[in-house]
Amino acid sequence: MIFPAARVMLLTLLRDRGALAMAFVLPPLIFVIFAAIFSSAGGDQLRLHVGIADLARTPTTAQLVQVLREEPTLRVTYRDDATAESVRGLVKDGAVDLGLILRSDLNERGAGAPVLLVTHEARAIAGAIMAGHLQRLLAVHMPDVAFAQVLADLEAIGGITSEQRIWIDETFKEKADETRDDPRMRDAGLVASESALPQTAGWAVSYYAGAVAVMFLLLAAVQGAVGLIEERRLGVYDRLLAGPGAIAAIILGKFLFLVAQGTVQAGLVFAAAYLLYDVNFIASFGPWLTTTLAVAAATSALALGLCVLCSSRQQAQVLSTFVVLILSAAGGSMVPRFFLPPWLQEAGWWTPNAWSIQAYSSALTPGSSLMSLWTAWGILIAMAAGALLFSLTISLRRRSV
Repeated sequence: MIFPAARVMLLTLLRDRGALAMAFVLPPLIFVIFAAIFSSAGGDQLRLHVGIADLARTPTTAQLVQVLREEPTLRVTYRDDATAESVRGLVKDGAVDLGLILRSDLNERGAGAPVLLVTHEARAIAGAIMAGHLQRLLAVHMPDVAFAQVLADLEAIGGITSEQRIWIDETFKEKADETRDDPRMRDAGLVASESALPQTAGWAVSYYAGAVAVMFLLLAAVQGAVGLIEERRLGVYDRLLAGPGAIAAIILGKFLFLVAQGTVQAGLVFAAAYLLYDVNFIASFGPWLTTTLAVAAATSALALGLCVLCSSRQQAQVLSTFVVLILSAAGGSMVPRFFLPPWLQEAGWWTPNAWSIQAYSSALTPGSSLMSLWTAWGILIAMAAGALLFSLTISLRRRSV
């Protein structure tokens, strides 16, 4: 009985050409895409997106801006009229990974650290990475500034006299080129850090709550939509299809159920985040609910569109698993998007995951741009409408669901 059972499964797979192709073609494709994603997270393809405001406008800050703009491992957004608040807004809206505000000349320490890093709690590690970039860039391209900081620290603890400081300055000016690669150069005291968000708990977790919610809604919606194929096979809809507009009614009925189910599921995810991690979505319940409905609509319509393309349950399961994995990885549900290579970050905007995460972030972050929120809502609703229209068109042409 063992070999006959295996033979039956083999024949079933061989007869279903679509499922056969998906079973053996999609795995290497998934590997290639995931290899690109995870190799870039720890390699030289990681390129942080930095927003810069030069408030000091001194020769040293201008030089640092130029160095940062020419650095191949960074992507820089810079405008001459940028302000501290505009940079903080970019960080809040997720337009950049972090902000850099140059508050005073790099050789001055009287008013505190001249460089201010503005970070987002959901991307806190980007601040530590950027601090390392600054240390390296100063040592390589601006060793005089890095060395001046060492001297300032020594003076602060009484390590050298003012006369010694003058002599060291003169000596260093003569030998600056020789010390460009000195590993002892430091940026201590040069950089301060602040969060763009109020100092309350839950901001980092809110990102992952949105990321997990949209991925789970995709998986759950696909499982619900696959029922179309099984019900078609069992003849459940034979009588319903005899009536006028029956196909559209069945598709729309499934869609409404999946939207309601997804809304409840997202509510449970955020309720757990609220109880365990203080993610206060209740304070922004209206924008959160609108976002959740838009996310549920987009994921439900996409799931229905995938299932109407398939002729068997096995095809639908393989295809939907592949699509959900790719959308989740490229859209930021598995790995924060700033870890992805730039080309994949751009491709991620074609996924509902990226726009869902953006919508949740804008809805729950105080002071976020309304334009950013409305844009995310509009694109999610457009995705839902397009996928639902596609499902209806394919089903009506086939005269079946």
